[in-house]
Amino acid sequence: MDNNINKIEIVGSGVVENSEGKILLAQSPKWHDKWTMPGGHIEFGETIEGAMIREIKEEVGLSVESQGIISFGELINSKDFYRPAHFVYFDVLCKVMENSEVKIDNDEIIGYKWVSPEEALTMDLGETYDKTILDYIKFKKDN
Repeated sequence: MDNNINKIEIVGSGVVENSEGKILLAQSPKWHDKWTMPGGHIEFGETIEGAMIREIKEEVGLSVESQGIISFGELINSKDFYRPAHFVYFDVLCKVMENSEVKIDNDEIIGYKWVSPEEALTMDLGETYDKTILDYIKFKKDN
């Protein structure tokens, strides 16, 4: 039995930005091979930003520095996610550290692309990731 049924899950995504201003999209089997961003559950006692730094390292092998939370939202029983879930999520802007290279785990993530935010919006994104990208574009414009 799934331990997450009838439970709100606190999760996050990392909006990973490189020095060229492109963002990392990750293809995830849990999202029916749609394009998402690395991320996952925030563990008890872990900060939101710390969790995203850990998740990004685990899923795509990148060392990143958090630039702060740029967005948040809620997603209940996504049509794209592989199981019923009630997520409260946070999106954290992360910059790639020098000499860090993508090494996908081939489990949570099966492919990746560096793209402009505008190009990302034309791709087959998992539910709510368009909001994340639009929030990122607004954040960059305002800061």
